[in-house]
Amino acid sequence: MALTELRRPASPAGRTVPTGRTAPTEPARSRGPLPIREYAWRRMLLLAVTMLLALAGFHVVLSEVSWWIVGALFILLVLVTTTLVRQFSRPAWLPTVAGAAVGLVGLTVGYAADTALLGIIPSPETLARFGRLTSEAWGEIAVQTIPASPEVSIVFLIASSCVVLALVGDLTLRIAPALTALPILTLLVVPVAVHPDIADALWYVLAGVGYLALLRIGRRRTSAPSVIVLGAVIVLGSFLVPSVLPSVEQSADQTASGGVATGVNPLINLGDDLRRGAPVTAVTYTTSTDQGMYLRLATLDDFDGRSWSPTLIAPTTRNSIARFPEPAGLTSAVARKRVSASVEVGGIQGRWLPVPYPASKVSGADGNWFWEPEGLSVRSADSNVGGQKYTVDFLAVKPDLAQLRAANTSADVSKSYLSLPAELPQIIRDTAQQVAGSAGTNYDKALALQDYFRSSLFTYSTTAPVAQGYDGTGADVVAEFLQKKAGYCVHFASAMAIMARALGIPSRVAVGFQPGQPSLQDGTTVFTVSTHDLHAWPELYFAGIGWLRFEPTPGRGELPDYSDPAAVDQQPTDSGTAAATSEPSASPVPSSAAGRDLPTDQAGSTSTGAARGGVDPVPIVLLSLLGILLAGALTPAAARTVVRWRRERAIADGRDPAANAWAEVRDTARDHGWLAPDTETAREFAARLSMVLAEDGDRIAGFRGRVESSAYGRPDAAPLRLHELRAIRRAIAGSVAPRERLRAVFLPASLLARVRFDPDA
Repeated sequence: MALTELRRPASPAGRTVPTGRTAPTEPARSRGPLPIREYAWRRMLLLAVTMLLALAGFHVVLSEVSWWIVGALFILLVLVTTTLVRQFSRPAWLPTVAGAAVGLVGLTVGYAADTALLGIIPSPETLARFGRLTSEAWGEIAVQTIPASPEVSIVFLIASSCVVLALVGDLTLRIAPALTALPILTLLVVPVAVHPDIADALWYVLAGVGYLALLRIGRRRTSAPSVIVLGAVIVLGSFLVPSVLPSVEQSADQTASGGVATGVNPLINLGDDLRRGAPVTAVTYTTSTDQGMYLRLATLDDFDGRSWSPTLIAPTTRNSIARFPEPAGLTSAVARKRVSASVEVGGIQGRWLPVPYPASKVSGADGNWFWEPEGLSVRSADSNVGGQKYTVDFLAVKPDLAQLRAANTSADVSKSYLSLPAELPQIIRDTAQQVAGSAGTNYDKALALQDYFRSSLFTYSTTAPVAQGYDGTGADVVAEFLQKKAGYCVHFASAMAIMARALGIPSRVAVGFQPGQPSLQDGTTVFTVSTHDLHAWPELYFAGIGWLRFEPTPGRGELPDYSDPAAVDQQPTDSGTAAATSEPSASPVPSSAAGRDLPTDQAGSTSTGAARGGVDPVPIVLLSLLGILLAGALTPAAARTVVRWRRERAIADGRDPAANAWAEVRDTARDHGWLAPDTETAREFAARLSMVLAEDGDRIAGFRGRVESSAYGRPDAAPLRLHELRAIRRAIAGSVAPRERLRAVFLPASLLARVRFDPDA
């Protein structure tokens, strides 16, 4: 990047001094030589280091390190720019404008170059892209478990936040260095706000030390007590401020071998859980009617076009599971029957309690549990579902045919249940109209959709969506699913729910378990639910009846009784049963997170250093830039080394050695130019590797076998050894030219894929 030398005339243009007369003294506004701002570069570099230390604390909520590299690049880019411009210009506003412009150009080049003029000048479409990425980032944060995967949208949010915080840091550094606590504290607060128990105190201490050192630059010794007080305030404040904020849920760790962890949104990993090899018992239960039941984990009512997610409230003791409210929309005219069930949870982990809908009471569950207003799902902020034993009372709702066909209005339900993205693919609307648009009632439309998906046109498959690249629940995925006509419960449930909304029927998606397999034990019917019974299904709203389950997935689950109009018309109704059902309870008051105000900037005066003749700042600038460039060049190699060291330490300690070894081999292959997609198994990759490295075939086969036995074999199987892993790494490195090996060291593709803003990384 070339620097343009700025030159100033010795005297104002157009002015001459008459012969024999003394030139008049310049007025106060005359431009003299640019002052050299004392300590500017030292303060900037120390501020940058302190902000990077604070940003490193995010590692407890985000996996990998690519997000830190991106954030570091943008922080350095902005701070170096503002400091350079301030050294060579007079206007106080120019450094901030230049830093903001450079940051904006960097974001444009990285995330929206295809929408910009000449690839660097932002356009309205560029800003719209930024808005979509920000919205997607918050959606990813809402549905991902901790540590979250640094998707492109999340990395963009970090990058743009770092640009803003770096600008704030530069301004506060010029006004009063003590105010740099604002951007530093903002970074430190985030992990603690997510969950105080997972924050890594090391980075808080290091950031505090950096802040204290920043305040010491140019200070007299007498100011030491105030500096220490301010440093203590920033470190302690980063822990205390989040205590008044609502916490973000962290999913329980997956501790049961072969079990599942439900996370904040159980829909996210449902496909992976269904594709597991051997099923694990998740739940066993008995009921007072000896009939099976669907067990709900979470209700997903918010559809943003990309995914379905639950609407969560803050934990509250008001929503006690000892007493549930009446289910939404259910009136006394609809027949219902009280049923009780005894439930025992097995090999699953998480914060959601499996309960039928609509539950009226849960007793015997250990821990702090509460019901969510949307869907009456049961959740906890600090208790684990694994090993729970409890009794649940619920209602079996039995509407008659007249009630079902009369329920066409949805005025008593939130319009959010009809919300669809503006860019909904046309194939979804057209298919909904073709299949069910001519039906006379919402009930008949729902049956038409259900019958359509359960027809011979569709095939149940957990592998086809992954192999053909349309796995998920978004609108684009559903459009592809309607063409390919192969998928599993996630696709069928999402498709029917979206198409129901397109027809004007309020809908949502529920995630939980199918009824399971019955068996007779000591004269009692016991239902056993495995991890292969994980399921998703749509629920549609009918005025006067409430939410009703439908089953569009072919070959899975059980059709509800009201799926056959003839059978519904013949079933007896008992108005007496409809009376005196669940006890009424007060409606919950929705909770909202109160906003918080950051401290306001106070005006502070700061004096620039006196101009010093004969001091040339250029060598200092060049050396600083050289140091930054060198650090930037070595950062990817250092970060990749840290990742490798952590994996090898985990293998040596026996912590998930198979997963860590396989991840390291896959990343090593990527670093050296090999294709190593996440969907490829260790056996498939080893087969490809052996074809190229024939002389190492036995070693590769042995390593693959060790990984598989470590992952799936007996607990006393021979452990995976580090020397085996390192031998495979050397074999891969030896298969490429020296130039490629150097590139693998200093520009590791596995680490830098997201830095290059590759959404497929």
